[in-house]
Amino acid sequence: MSGLPGTGKSSLLHRCVHEFVTELEDPKSSDGDRPAAEPPDESPNPWCRREPSGAVSVVPVTGVRNTGRDLESSPSGHTEAPELSTVIDRIFRTVVKALKTTPGFAEVCGPEIDSPDHFDSWRALTDALAHLGRRLAVIIPHIKWEDQDSRWAFLRFCHQKADRGVVFFVETEYTGLEKEIDLIFDEAQLRGVTHLKTGRLDREDWGRYLRLWMELPDIPNPKVGIHDDLLDCEPAPWVFVSIAKLQTFLRAAADEALQADEAYLRRSRVVLRFAEEEPRPDDFLRGDPSETDDPEEEPTEAAGREPNELPDDEEDRRDEP
Repeated sequence: MSGLPGTGKSSLLHRCVHEFVTELEDPKSSDGDRPAAEPPDESPNPWCRREPSGAVSVVPVTGVRNTGRDLESSPSGHTEAPELSTVIDRIFRTVVKALKTTPGFAEVCGPEIDSPDHFDSWRALTDALAHLGRRLAVIIPHIKWEDQDSRWAFLRFCHQKADRGVVFFVETEYTGLEKEIDLIFDEAQLRGVTHLKTGRLDREDWGRYLRLWMELPDIPNPKVGIHDDLLDCEPAPWVFVSIAKLQTFLRAAADEALQADEAYLRRSRVVLRFAEEEPRPDDFLRGDPSETDDPEEEPTEAAGREPNELPDDEEDRRDEP
């Protein structure tokens, strides 16, 4: 899943994981057979923590962001791009640690689960999952790789390990992934890859978004109505770039309307807040050209290179049964 920050990647990713778990828990409940949603006043608390699934183990892998902390920090404290082997090791250790708390897992997994050899460890892990009849969903947040080779090698690693009931949900802020998918995977491999891309709102979605934001069942919404003049409003293009910021602006404007004892959220109040928050030219500072994440600005010969697909111990045995 790819898209710029603030475009709803994380929300969509977690929705996909939820649907994945739901379908495996009740395979008969397809979209056509699923009963209608309960009325808002009769539905259970939508914000309570979900009970652990009896069919799927969901494991989020954290600590792989370029935040200047944890495994990307150098001794000097400067942020560094993570090494491929370091991230892969983090994935193995995180998944094994999480699965060991699954009832019955420790009893059926072999001693190879703790092997430093990732190939043997992963084989023991998937054998145990198969024995228990469980599936595994691994969630990996955005990793800003230092170069294209590392990015491609990591995605190929995820594809190779997404086997025997394992699904990887990978999130990235790299917006050029759509152009690279066909270069990373061959035609047969693409059948096991689903790429979703998030982006800015379209101008014609403004009114529809407002209605959904205010009226969606079970979602906390401001206790204020939307005036027609706001639905007809045409904000500047920058407003549509980040859904996260748009939500923040609208909620703040709605709170102000409530404090002013206004029954409706009107265009004048929202447009005024947008004007106050409009980006200035200084907000768009030019970064180091060598750190660009735009594939069109990378050397043209890069697309023809074949990066190292996997660490040596994985590459040598990728075709073993």
